[in-house]
Amino acid sequence: MEFRSIIDIHVREYDRIMLEKSWEWLNDPEIKQLTLTPEMKKESQDEWFQNLRNRKDYFIVGVWRNDEPIGVVGIKNIASSDGELFGYIGEKKYWGKGIGADMMKITIDKARDLGLTSVYSVIGTDNINSQRLHRRFGFKMEKKLDGGRIIMRLQLNKK
Repeated sequence: MEFRSIIDIHVREYDRIMLEKSWEWLNDPEIKQLTLTPEMKKESQDEWFQNLRNRKDYFIVGVWRNDEPIGVVGIKNIASSDGELFGYIGEKKYWGKGIGADMMKITIDKARDLGLTSVYSVIGTDNINSQRLHRRFGFKMEKKLDGGRIIMRLQLNKK
């Protein structure tokens, strides 16, 4: 599947700069709703960040445009054959520019590199743009969850 980027992005290690930007982005009411982010305290976010390097069940990178942090993408709950994709563009001026497709490709490629055979995402039923993006990549609706959420899954083929 080929997608043409409108805006060039690159990924970097998820560092303190990205941690601070994530705190800001995930406390924006609109982004919080779209990402299904629960209430969190800065101390618990910092503790999560301190433990990140030791986790084998987590892959996360910052998404940058030139020298500007604009989003985050990753895979969590990584098991032997499965993992949960997540991501968000925190800088709203970049919404609708095709960056989500680039971010999806990055995570799917990483999932394949990790040897996963499937990936899934938990998406709000009102997040139509995310559902549309997932369908473009071949994700299928798997089930409805409580709280206005769905699971969409992609079976991975080898590269």
